[in-house]
Parts: sequence; structure tokens; C-alpha cells
Amino acid sequence: MKKFATVILTALCATAIATAQPIDQPIENAPQVVSTQAAPAQAAAPQAIATEAQANEAMPIDGQQAEPAPKKNPIGIGARAAFIYGNFWGFKDLKSDGLDDPTGLGGEFGLAARFNIVKGLQFAPEILFRFFNLSHEEDDIERCYNQMFLDFEFYIRGILGGGFFLEVAPQISINVNSEYTYDGKKNEFENIDQSAAEFGINFGAGYYVMENLSLNFRWYMGFTEVFPDVKYEGDMNSIKDEKSKSTVKWATINLKGAHTMMFKFGVTYWFI
Repeated sequence: MKKFATVILTALCATAIATAQPIDQPIENAPQVVSTQAAPAQAAAPQAIATEAQANEAMPIDGQQAEPAPKKNPIGIGARAAFIYGNFWGFKDLKSDGLDDPTGLGGEFGLAARFNIVKGLQFAPEILFRFFNLSHEEDDIERCYNQMFLDFEFYIRGILGGGFFLEVAPQISINVNSEYTYDGKKNEFENIDQSAAEFGINFGAGYYVMENLSLNFRWYMGFTEVFPDVKYEGDMNSIKDEKSKSTVKWATINLKGAHTMMFKFGVTYWFI
């Protein structure tokens, strides 16, 4: 019995020694669970390296944080100045007096604002002080019409591509002061007075040279008659009696039907 057991034990030891492998050799019959657990770790390594690379790229140089893109302010405030060329037009019978329509130069300056309504559309009101001096000659004698107005303009502005824009606005003008000279002197023998207020409309186009600097051209057409109460001497029945009344406005030329037209070349600097 001992011999039989010895034989069996010897056979088992010989079998074990024959099938044994070194420890640094791969095990052919090892369970597949080991390889499946190692695979995700190996696959995750490139992802970890890519994530780390992205993090390194996002990191600012020298510890500085990246500045966000500036946001455009929905409200703008600026100062405007413009050069004006214009004339009175629409006279009923000025040619019969041997006169051309008076023309002249002027300027305006004041404050401007802009408010974004929707993308590409702005509301842009302006308050401007305007001076406008026109003249024409009568028998080599110059007649001058000097004016000062406070203008309120309410623009709707459409923003086009490339910095260009179009605009339109009604305008209400308050007559601050008006003076009429004849041959360089105050006209005392005529009683000419202009309307206390005018109403008209502006059409314009412009361009943003820089974000805070814009140039524009505007055309203004007045709807209000400039001299609504001034009578023509030839239409007055008793000229001597009428002239003696200081309340009667009259002139030796026919100023009926006059309206204002202006061409404005301006620049606006935006503080905000």
C-alpha cells in the first residue's frame, strides 16, 4: 500500500514539474477577465494625455487670464457738429422782383444719443443748436436772413454691413432768434418775421470710420412756410395805414411760399 501511494505521489510530482512555467512567462490559459480589465486602462491613457494637453493649451501664458470679448454698449452718447449749405425755395412770385432764391451757409452742434431697438436698428435722437445765414441781392444791395434755431431730431437708423448706415428723422425746430439786414444794416423800414417753429424731415446716410467716430450726409426738407404772416406790399390795400401798424408784418418783396432746404455734412464722436 505504501509502495502504491509512493508511486502515485511520485507520478503527481513529475506531472507538476513537467507542466510548470517560469513566472515571467505569460500564462496561456489565464482567465480573460485580466485582459479585459487592462484594456480600458490602456485606452484611457491617450484620452488622459489629450485632456491634459487641452488643459495646458487653455492655460494663459505667465498666469494671465484670457480677457473676454468686449460687449457693445446698448446705449451711446456723443457730440455732433456739422457744416450746412442750403436755401429758401418755393417762392410764389419772387422772380417778378428780380431776385433769385436766397442761399447761404451755416452750422450746427449739440448732443446725440443712440439706443439699440433690435439687431441692426437704432433709435438716435439729437438736440442741436443751429445758425443759418442766407442772402440774395436786389439791385446790388444784399438782403440777409440770419437765423438761430434749436433743433430736435428723432432718427431711426438702419445699420448696414461694413460700417454703413441709413437714417430718417422728423425734425422740430424752435426759432431762437432771427434778424434781417438790408445793405448790411438792420432792416427797419420792413417788418419781416419768421415762423416761431418749423417742422421738416431728414434723410441721411453715414459711415463709421471707427467704432466711436461716424460721418454722415443729410438732406433736410422743411414743410412749414418760413414767412407765413408776412404780407407783400403789392397786395396791401392801404399801404400807408398798414405800415403804421407795428403788428402788421410786410415786405417790399413777395416772400410767400418760402420753405427751407438744407444739406448737412456732419461728424459725431461717441463718448459711450
